[in-house]
Amino acid sequence: MGPDVPLLNDYKQEFFLKRFPQTVLGGPRFKLGYCAPPYIYVNQIILFLTPWVLGGVGTLLYQLDIMKDYYTAALSGGLMLVTALILQMTNLYARQKTVTVERMQIQNTLRDEDEYEFSSCVGSETVKFIIPGKKYIVNIVFHSFLAGVMCGLGTWYLLPNRITLLYSNIGGTVVIFVFGWVTICIGEYSLIINTAIETATFQALDTYEITALMRPFYIFVFIAVDLAHR
Repeated sequence: MGPDVPLLNDYKQEFFLKRFPQTVLGGPRFKLGYCAPPYIYVNQIILFLTPWVLGGVGTLLYQLDIMKDYYTAALSGGLMLVTALILQMTNLYARQKTVTVERMQIQNTLRDEDEYEFSSCVGSETVKFIIPGKKYIVNIVFHSFLAGVMCGLGTWYLLPNRITLLYSNIGGTVVIFVFGWVTICIGEYSLIINTAIETATFQALDTYEITALMRPFYIFVFIAVDLAHR
């Protein structure tokens, strides 16, 4: 390869810049290959931060000495479970409301993106684009349950008072709290909203939707080890 040959040509650079943020953030598509309405991005941001908001409810109640830590974890986990089920039911309703003809899928993910036409902020096409939904009913229930458990454990793990007692440092507490919740939001989004696509050109078939469980699995392992150590 000559010194003037780029590592990635223009097409591959564009592909990588679209795919990499989606991989890192667990699924949100903030860079599309066509012009999309602003509410597409706003809706994704809201859904991405929803676990943090629900966990924040439990965290606030604990910090105000209104509830015990395990009750706050159960509350946040329950809210996340209900939210996940509502989102999946919304997708089912959107799919039943519109009948579309689907063309044969090409497994080469380097192809150009399909361009969607959005009619409104909460239209059926918008819902199906942001929340593709699960293939099987059992996965709707199972993934929603895991989302609730992960949010509950995450709330318990990231309670500021508990972190401060461990590290005795306000700066460290803030860093762990912020990045911890960003990590949980990434896992939750990949689990119940839209599974992240890796940057590889070709993807293996995911018939049973196992890929959505990988990020939550790593988060569960980390939290379980840390809580056991405490």
